Amino acid sequence: GQAKRIGTTFSAAFTAPLAAIGVQSVKTFQGFEAEMSKVKAVSGATAQEFAKLESEAKRLGATTTFTASEVASLQTEFAKLGFSAKEITQVTESTLFLAQAAGTDLARAAEVAGATLRGFGLDATDTGHLTDVMAKSFSESALDMEAFAEAMKYVAPVANSAGISVEETTAMIELLANAGIKGSQAGTSLRRIISQLGATGGDVAGAIENLANKGLNLADAKDEVGRSAQSALLVLGKTIDQLPALKEGLEGADGAAKAMAATMMDNTAGAFKTLQSATEGALIELGEAITENEIFKNVLKGLTE
Repeated sequence: GQAKRIGTTFSAAFTAPLAAIGVQSVKTFQGFEAEMSKVKAVSGATAQEFAKLESEAKRLGATTTFTASEVASLQTEFAKLGFSAKEITQVTESTLFLAQAAGTDLARAAEVAGATLRGFGLDATDTGHLTDVMAKSFSESALDMEAFAEAMKYVAPVANSAGISVEETTAMIELLANAGIKGSQAGTSLRRIISQLGATGGDVAGAIENLANKGLNLADAKDEVGRSAQSALLVLGKTIDQLPALKEGLEGADGAAKAMAATMMDNTAGAFKTLQSATEGALIELGEAITENEIFKNVLKGLTE
C-alpha cells in the first residue's frame, strides 16, 4: 500500500509539470501560428513560399535574441511595405542584425530599411548592404535610427534623382548630425542643398567644395540655398574634406551590422534573451507535434462537438 502511495506521488510530481509544459507549448505554437497567418494573408505567399517563410521564422527565432513570433511580425511589416514573399526571405536576417545593432524593435528597423531602399530605388537584394551602411553610420557618428529615418524621409528621393548614392547621402547626414543638425532639419536642408547645387545634374559635393575654397560665409550660404538650409551648407563646407573617407567606409561596410549585433549581445542580458528565444523555439516545435497528434485532434473534435 505504501509503495503504491509513493508511486502515485511520484507520478503526480512528474505528470503535473509535463502537463503544464504541454499546455504552454500548445499556446506558444498557436500564438506563432496566428502571427504566421498574418504573414500569409498580407504577403499572398504560395504554399511553397509560406513554408520557407515559416521555416525561416522558426530558425531565426531559435538562434537570435528575437522570438519566432517577433520574426513573423517582421515578415508582416515587410509584406505591408510591398515586399514579395521571396524578397522577405532575402531581407529578414539582415534586418534582425540591424535591429540588434541599433537597439530598436524589428518593426521599426523594417520600416526604415524598407523606406530607404525604396527611396533610392534599390533592389531587395541590396538590403543586407543597406543595413550594414546604416549600422556603421550609427556607430561612427551622432546618428541613430530615428535621426536617420527622419532625414532620409525627406532627402532620399531627391538624392536618388540627382544621382547621389545612399552611401554618400548617409555620409553627408553623418556630418550634419555631428554638428547637431539631425532628423527632419537635416533632411529638408540637404534636400534643398541638392536641389539648388545639383539642379543641372552637377556634382553636389564638388560644388560644396568649390564654395568652401572660395571662403563660404553666412551671406554666401544664404544666397546659395536660402535661410532654412544655410547652416547645413556652412557645416558641409567646413567638413567636406571628410566626405570621401566616410563614403568609402560606408561602401565597404558589409558585415558591420552582424558584427555590432554580436558585440552588443555578448553579455549576460544578451545570453538570457537568446535563451528565451531558444526556449520559445523548443516550445513551438513541441506544441506543433502535440497539435498534429491524432489523439489531441480527436480530443479537440470531441470538445467542439
